Order: sequence, then structure tokens, then C-alpha cells
Amino acid sequence: MPTATISSILTLLDDENEQVQEGLQKALLDFNGDATDDLVAAGLRLPRKQAKLLSKSLRPGRRTVIREEWAYPARQLDAVDGDWESLEALLRLLSDFLHDGITMRQSLSDELDLLSETATGKVHSPMDLAKHLFKTTTLTGNRLRPFDIRNSDLAWCIQEGESNPLGLSLIYMLVGNRLGIPVFGCNYPGHFLSLIDHEGEATIIDPFHNGRATPVRQLIKDHPEISKDAQKALKQPCTLGEMLSRILANLHYAFAKVKRNEDENLVKELMLTVRS
Repeated sequence: MPTATISSILTLLDDENEQVQEGLQKALLDFNGDATDDLVAAGLRLPRKQAKLLSKSLRPGRRTVIREEWAYPARQLDAVDGDWESLEALLRLLSDFLHDGITMRQSLSDELDLLSETATGKVHSPMDLAKHLFKTTTLTGNRLRPFDIRNSDLAWCIQEGESNPLGLSLIYMLVGNRLGIPVFGCNYPGHFLSLIDHEGEATIIDPFHNGRATPVRQLIKDHPEISKDAQKALKQPCTLGEMLSRILANLHYAFAKVKRNEDENLVKELMLTVRS
């Protein structure tokens, strides 16, 4: 429980005194990067400028939490169908790290549970699930903000109903895993895809384009110009670790783009754990 109340902290947020700000930052660390419950308990609704400042001030706490809790289980993620629970735990840490720390929302795992419940009894195959998630516009491609940092926050993506190709594919796979429906990742250069078995044939699902389905054999035949790396990706699902590495690379680029240097460096640290 934080020693300083959220109300007292809010009165000092824009204080320009250096010593006051040092003490404030120490007090904010007690919140572990998330003051949501305290704001709700105090019945506070912050003006936009104050909310933005508080969220930014809580970032050091979130960086501390993810550094302390991040543990990459290399062997469990080295397979194409490895330890989904461990992967989800790491994605949940990333999601909490990327949260603004001031708004109420459910955890990534709870959001995935709800998505799975809506599909239970309605879907019986990977193709059914793709149609359920992407044809009904439950989830769609974030075309306006492809480099938005929040595309890597899967809880936000489910809540808002949009993400980039990798985020949508990960949600598809994680829901599929809950339902016992096998969906794999395709680490296609420049555009992540999902790979399924449909009627005995390897088939690509493109969640970013409303779950568009294309047999791998047909795709290679129709596009002989695609690179050897692309053909290799189409023929072999990627490992869970490779997917985690790619989402971290996306996040590293997104932070660099908006010059959030401390967060960029933190993600670089995480990337090194995945490659070890």
C-alpha cells in the first residue's frame, strides 16, 4: 500500500521544485506503475493534462516491475507449439507495462477468457475461429496507426478491437489454445501471418485483412517472385520464442520512433534475454 495518497501526489505533480520532484518520484514507485485502484477509490476523474502527466510519472514504476518479473524460459518457447502459458505470462507483463496506469481495464488473461467464452460452442476448427474473430469485425487491422505502441499491448488491442498483424495473430493463437484449436505463427517477412491446417492443407490466415485464407501451395504458385526466406516461413511455423522476439522488435522500433529512450533501452534488455 503506497505511503503517500494519490490525492496528495496530484497536488505536487506540476511542482517545479527539484527536491519536491525527487520525493514525488520515490513516492510514485510505491504504486508499482499503476494508480488505477487508488484513483477509483478516491473517486477522482482527472483532467486530460493531469492524467497524461500522472501516467508519464508512473512509467518508472512499470519499468521496475517488468525488470523484476521478466523471466524468459528459453526451452519452453523453443517449439512451435511450446509452453503457451509461459508465453502468455510474458505478453501479460508487456501489456501491464504498456498500460497507462490510470484507467480501469481487465488483464490480458481475462480479456482472452472472455473472447474464448464468446467462441465456445460456435467454433470447431481454426477456420471457424478465424471467421468468428475477424469476419464479424470483432478484431480488425489498425490501419491508421500501424506503429502505435499500443499494438503490442494485447489487452488494449482486444478492448479496442484492433492491432497490427502480429498482435491480431497472437490473439488468434492464444484464443485457439484455450479452445484446443491449433493455430501457429508464420514469421513472414514484413507482415506476420497465422498458419493452420484446413481440410488437410497448410493454409495461411491473414488476420489483418479480415482473416483472409489462402492455401500455402497456391500462394507460392501464384507468387514465384517471393524470396526464399518468405517461402521458408510459409512452409514452417515459427517458434513461440520467435514470436516474442518479433513483438519486442516491433516495440523497440515504436519507442525509438517517439523518442521514449528509457523504454526503448528497457525493451532492448528484454530482447537480449530472448536471444540468449
